Amino acid sequence: MYVPTLDPQGRNPKTRPAVVVTPDDRIAAGGVVRVVAVTGTFGQAPREVTVELPWDRAGHPRTKLRQPGEAVCSWAFDVAVDELTDTGGFVPDRWLSRILLIVAELEAAPPEPPPPPPPPG
Repeated sequence: MYVPTLDPQGRNPKTRPAVVVTPDDRIAAGGVVRVVAVTGTFGQAPREVTVELPWDRAGHPRTKLRQPGEAVCSWAFDVAVDELTDTGGFVPDRWLSRILLIVAELEAAPPEPPPPPPPPG
């Protein structure tokens, strides 16, 4: 899928490839899906939260990617189904399983503790 989004720093708006991580049975017209952005800029996120995707100069038979790219599992966000454009391709099961595992681990992590209250006075 391709989705309109900003980069992780909240800049550079453009339509980017993304991997839908919402289960098929929870996707409905007019609804919202969770996606993970795909980037061709490597090294911007820790290696343990990225999954390099298969590609081929002529277009990978499954992903359709024509250049190297990685799914950045920490760059997950919700998008309206109506905003998705062109299915592009599909992530093969082996890679999708890894993406889903990392996303689940990240989203299950406890939130950062709140900062301590300021000292009285």
